[in-house]
Amino acid sequence: MTGALQQRRDDSAEIREAIYPEKVKKKRIPFRHRPPAAWIRRGMQLPFILASIVCSLAWAGGEAAAPTKKAGSSRKLGLNIQVQGGGWGHARKESIETVLHAVAEELMSRLPGKLAAPIVVTHTDGPPVALYGRGPQGEYRIRLHARGENWHLYAYEFAHELCHVLSNFDEHVVPGAEPTRYNQWFEETLCETASLFALKSLARTWEVAPPAPEWADEAKTLRRFFDVLIAEGHRQLPPRAPLARWLHDNENALRHDPYLRQKNEVLANLLLPLFDSNPENWQALGYLNLDPADARSSLRNYLSHWYHNAPPEHRALVVSVLDLLSLDDVVPPPSFDLSRLDLSTTM
Repeated sequence: MTGALQQRRDDSAEIREAIYPEKVKKKRIPFRHRPPAAWIRRGMQLPFILASIVCSLAWAGGEAAAPTKKAGSSRKLGLNIQVQGGGWGHARKESIETVLHAVAEELMSRLPGKLAAPIVVTHTDGPPVALYGRGPQGEYRIRLHARGENWHLYAYEFAHELCHVLSNFDEHVVPGAEPTRYNQWFEETLCETASLFALKSLARTWEVAPPAPEWADEAKTLRRFFDVLIAEGHRQLPPRAPLARWLHDNENALRHDPYLRQKNEVLANLLLPLFDSNPENWQALGYLNLDPADARSSLRNYLSHWYHNAPPEHRALVVSVLDLLSLDDVVPPPSFDLSRLDLSTTM
């Protein structure tokens, strides 16, 4: 059992202070604009008493049976994750790699061609980040803040950064230049959804088949961490506030600062059921950010490009996102082709 669960407190004021520190010192990370502050409140030894006190109504009660996910080991798929360097505390690098591969397996049923390149993971005392710019051998570079045997934090952080890689985050980025990406907030939202999904899905998987006996109890930790996050007050859409209104009120601020976690995590919660119902929807990330105009386009055009770049089997997800945001008119309804109508029968 991790230290996070051992540090239970009954003082709700202390809990709120641990999760929401009043002062957060933001550090600039090369190649990424204004790193998220949320890692600080996640990276501490979070007390999980909240999980047993409050849960979102949307997630209360019993769950429907999980959809069947195609079996497949990320190692067998060819994914190469290398944990390097120090700073990991008493956690073994091989154990960290096991957890990171398990996270990847929850998000991928097949290996995208781009991930023929390895992913090199190192520790950082700063925020987790997927660096723009490949390494000298063409590798993706991810830095995680988690350390020790806080496996729930490794899962949460790596799922987010892997989502960036899957979403073509480095497409059309000029090396050495800090990119302007007005729709990055939507990608950040999707990647927060990936973190939530990974925690929930991995907990479900490890309840039945942990990767090794020492992880037998970790499913409970993953589940409790998920429950804490999903129930956070700022993630809930205000009562009687349609999401379209929320988007109207917040999009401009998010376009100029994609790391407004108190805002984009509202949408992350609402996107989660789209992936819970069909984990294959994560494959659609591979068709995001492919248009050179995506960095500066409107959200409507950005999502339209995503829809048209995706193959037919993945367009249903984009349509669901558009419908959720009341932007369903972005994709015109299919035209009715009279030439295919069989008029040979008579009344």
